[in-house]
Amino acid sequence: MEPPDFRAPVDAALLASLRAWCEGGAFPTLTEPLRVASIAPHAGLDGVACVLDGSHELARLGRWRGWAWRLRILLRESVAGRVARPGDPWDCGWWRDSALGPAEKFRPRRATLLMVRELTPTAAATLLFALRAKSIVYDKPVRVLVISEAASAGVVRL
Repeated sequence: MEPPDFRAPVDAALLASLRAWCEGGAFPTLTEPLRVASIAPHAGLDGVACVLDGSHELARLGRWRGWAWRLRILLRESVAGRVARPGDPWDCGWWRDSALGPAEKFRPRRATLLMVRELTPTAAATLLFALRAKSIVYDKPVRVLVISEAASAGVVRL
C-alpha cells in the first residue's frame, strides 16, 4: 500500500460516512471480513484515511507522547484474543497498481482500508477476486474502497 497524503484536508461528513461504513460488520464482532464499495473521487479521501490510521493523532501528540501512544496500541494488539474496538487505528492506504501477488498473499495485521484508484473493469475484478478468495481467513476487517466516477454493477456505492 501507498500511504495517504498527510496534508490533505479532512471532510467531517465524509469521515463520519466512511467510518460508519468501515466499522459496520467489524464491531463488536467481526461478521463481515471483507466489504467492498465504490465512491466518486473526493479531495478529502486522503485526509480521512489519515484520521482513520491515526496519523493526525500521532502528529498532534508530538514525538514522545506519540511514541508512547503507538507502543500502547502495539501492546494491545499483541495480546492473544484481543478484540479490536471502534476508534482503534486502521491500516489505510492506496493500492499500488501492480501484480496481484500481494493481494493473493494479503493477511491483515489490523483493520484495513484499502483505497483503489479507478482501474479497468478487468483489473478491478481480478483484484477483488484475489481478496475475496482469501477473505474467509481474515480475522481483521478489510474494507476496499474503489474510487471511480461511475458506479460498478454489484458494488455498493457510497
